[in-house]
Amino acid sequence: MTYKDKYQELVELSHSGNPEIKEQADAWLVSIGLQEAAELKVSAYLLDLAISNVKGEISRDEVSQRLREHYGDKLYEEPKTGLDGGYEILPPDSPKLKKIEAFNRKHRPALYAELDKKRIGKS
Repeated sequence: MTYKDKYQELVELSHSGNPEIKEQADAWLVSIGLQEAAELKVSAYLLDLAISNVKGEISRDEVSQRLREHYGDKLYEEPKTGLDGGYEILPPDSPKLKKIEAFNRKHRPALYAELDKKRIGKS
């Protein structure tokens, strides 16, 4: 089965009358679409796993396990959560905050005009 056929099978599953199958297929398609937006293409192997997952043949944990086995632990990194997920806590006096605020003021002037009015009213 070609990559295109596998992808089409996943699309067809997203049109299922079964809400659980439809929801899972849609979630996989969104994930694949995000990869495509980043100019990446998922492997045919991942499509096979996605289809098996949607059909209930394997669990999400089994998908992760098989990806680790197939690609190796070095190429697969569990997603991080919370503050260890790449977020940076900036102190109130950080120059980065001024850069961020300048960027936001440029792109969201109405919001900052409203916030400035509230700040002036409190002074």
